[in-house]
Amino acid sequence: MNHYSTLFILLLAFATPIIAQHSENYPWLKTDTLQETIASRIAPPKGYQRTVTTPNSFQDWLRNLPLQPPDAPVNEWDGQLKPNQSTHAAVIHLDFIGKNLQQCIDVIIRLRAEYLFLSKKADQIKFSYTCCKDPVTWSKWKLGWRTKIINDPTFGKNGRDTYIWQKTAAASSTRKTFLSYLYHIMMYAGTQSLSDDMQAIDHCSVDIGDAYVEGGPPGYGHGIIIVDQAVSATGERIVLLAQGYNPAQELHILKNKKEATISPWYSINFDPVLETPEWRFSQNHARRF
Repeated sequence: MNHYSTLFILLLAFATPIIAQHSENYPWLKTDTLQETIASRIAPPKGYQRTVTTPNSFQDWLRNLPLQPPDAPVNEWDGQLKPNQSTHAAVIHLDFIGKNLQQCIDVIIRLRAEYLFLSKKADQIKFSYTCCKDPVTWSKWKLGWRTKIINDPTFGKNGRDTYIWQKTAAASSTRKTFLSYLYHIMMYAGTQSLSDDMQAIDHCSVDIGDAYVEGGPPGYGHGIIIVDQAVSATGERIVLLAQGYNPAQELHILKNKKEATISPWYSINFDPVLETPEWRFSQNHARRF
């Protein structure tokens, strides 16, 4: 290899940072791969620097999620193209589980659960179904207990769905069992249940890993998650926002069409609404796990 070939390769590597993504950190990856991440591809605007994250934290893990190639479209769960391809700045490399189940809040649930599972904090994993306030815990699911949705006539005039636990499987802590747990959470959770599961916070204090969730009855509401953050010398903070949608589609980082000069970053100093390409959130929709 001559001097010019070596120089060209170095310049190419500098222009397009590539980072090894390990399947032990992102277990849906089939093998260890070389590809860009959120942090390596999407630079903050001039005058901003990324905030410091603790190694191996949820924030650090989200910031380094693997990305698909720069020109990748957003696909729906069945392989069809999302009709509106103008909303995304990048597509995150994350597979589907459960066909049309991995929608907006489901992908937020999955990211949080995936991180806790691989970080040896799996017993913290718990989410509620839309029907019920009692959380469905991974710690009980892994022992072979499964939920069954029933109609309890003691709740009000028309009754109300609830669930009971039944011991129907052998104890297992494998990834396959973990994914079956997530499948059922995605099937029965909703925007309202996730909004209730998370803590309401001051929107001015949001950080990586926090979300904006507008809760509502089944089929209504939306949720997005903060996957990166940067700050200016004067303390102004901006964030990257990622969403899934309905029907289930690939997780993608949103463009900022309202403030194109800093797109795809968003200022957290919005008033009264956070306007994204497909939804508007208010300040009281800020949530934290």
